[in-house]
Amino acid sequence: MENKILVHICCGVDAVYPLRKLKEDFPNSKIVGYFYDPNIHPEEEYELRWLETKRVCDDLNIECIKGDYDLDIWLEKTKGLENEPERGERCSVCHDLRLEKTAKLAKELGFNKITTVLMMSPKKDFQVLKSIGEKTAKEYGLEFLAIDFRKGGGIEKMNKLSKEMEIYHQNYCGCLFALFQQRKGEYIPELTKFGKGRPAGSREELLFIKHIRLFSENLGLNCSEEEFQFIGWKVLNSSLKINKENVPHNVLYGSGSLKGVLRARVKDIIEKDNLTVFRLNKGNIEIWGLNTELKDIPLDNPRFLTNPIFIVGKEVKDNLYKNPKMEIQLKTEFDPNIKSRNLIIGNRQAEKYITFHSDTTLDGLNGVDLEIIKDVIKSNVEDIKSGSTAIIIFGAKNIGKIGEKVFYMENKYCLSSTEKTG
Repeated sequence: MENKILVHICCGVDAVYPLRKLKEDFPNSKIVGYFYDPNIHPEEEYELRWLETKRVCDDLNIECIKGDYDLDIWLEKTKGLENEPERGERCSVCHDLRLEKTAKLAKELGFNKITTVLMMSPKKDFQVLKSIGEKTAKEYGLEFLAIDFRKGGGIEKMNKLSKEMEIYHQNYCGCLFALFQQRKGEYIPELTKFGKGRPAGSREELLFIKHIRLFSENLGLNCSEEEFQFIGWKVLNSSLKINKENVPHNVLYGSGSLKGVLRARVKDIIEKDNLTVFRLNKGNIEIWGLNTELKDIPLDNPRFLTNPIFIVGKEVKDNLYKNPKMEIQLKTEFDPNIKSRNLIIGNRQAEKYITFHSDTTLDGLNGVDLEIIKDVIKSNVEDIKSGSTAIIIFGAKNIGKIGEKVFYMENKYCLSSTEKTG
């Protein structure tokens, strides 16, 4: 009987070496991956790890099945175990759930062996996994392959392969309870989203980039990523009252905080082509009144001055000409450790570049649709493979074209033709 092995997979990093070893150790067996990890939170993180798992499997010509995101089931199973330490009872219950689901699917598909790449992780207890795996497999009439992938330099091989493939490397197992314990009451950015869409440096922007990379690699195109670090920014809270009434507004990226409540009026008015600048008589504050409905304003260059700038739509702008009384509050935060990246599809030294960007403004606008980029990639496949054309997806465009500036700073050569389409 042909050996059929269903491999439970938790993420691309932990899978990149074990899948290779399984192919070497079981060359005549059918190997299929099964991504099932309802412990991962939030769902965007689940999708990101799935995409990287799919990349690893596609690279090895291994079919991979995506399991359902059963977060509710996982929360019910771990109820009462929220304060258990990592490697404690909560982890055992989590392993039980995932391996039982793997065994059940293996039985349905006619497989005779199961295993898990969790045995690659140095943070997991091998003996606990072995015990749970063997017990679960026996209940379904299967064999559990208890392979310590860490032996023989496995961790070093995993790190080398994941670096070469530029696989997303998460900084927590996925469990929100373990993350709470790990950060010990600190602010947890992994569980927080500021703004809509794909803000620069966000998980959503990275997920967008990884979607494009997976699509491109499946067309046989070479891809590489260029990571860069920049000063991130977010609004913690803001308030703009005109004659004691709250009015809708946005805050321009890079605006600094105000102390307490500032009461002010309009001092100067400067008319520009597409907006009106109202300078206030206190706090070095400006309000930019648009000639359209309210929306965020993308930056052509990073801001060096952090004076607070509020943005309002046409209806509110018209009221500012009357010099009303205003009450303003603003608390923002800067983070020097935010990262984005550029995605290069094809040869960096191609004669022609077609460029897009991956981020949106905080209101979810000023982005490029994924399907538009896919269509352009498909229509240029042969030119990309020949080296005459490359497609560049620039990160962090809407906050000052940072990715574009980094790329041209790092790549000194000149381009004969650049086509900007998004």
